Amino acid sequence: MKRLKIRFFDNDYIIKTDAEEDYVQKIASFIENKVKEISKVENQMVVPRSFLLAMLKITDDYFRVEKDFEEFKDRAEEKSNRLLQILESSLTESESFSSSDGTRREESGREELEDSFKHR
Repeated sequence: MKRLKIRFFDNDYIIKTDAEEDYVQKIASFIENKVKEISKVENQMVVPRSFLLAMLKITDDYFRVEKDFEEFKDRAEEKSNRLLQILESSLTESESFSSSDGTRREESGREELEDSFKHR
């Protein structure tokens, strides 16, 4: 675990983490921007360390879920596209037979069925 210095509302905080510094700064910036969106906060704002750590953890969880969801969505789209290709291919193959071919196949199938009953 390493110690990182992050800047949050013009204050420096030292935290211990295994995460990369850029990622932690991204999380801190995300939180800072969200706080600024909902309130008129001065740039000088002292946040208790435990609150900052909780906000960082919650935001990290959010980013991870968002990433997992995107990966899941991509896999689902890929599988859906593959299934669609299989269905379209199957429909194309069945449509390529003419109606007379289908009739011949149906008649020969009926003959085979009748023959199987004759041998009983």
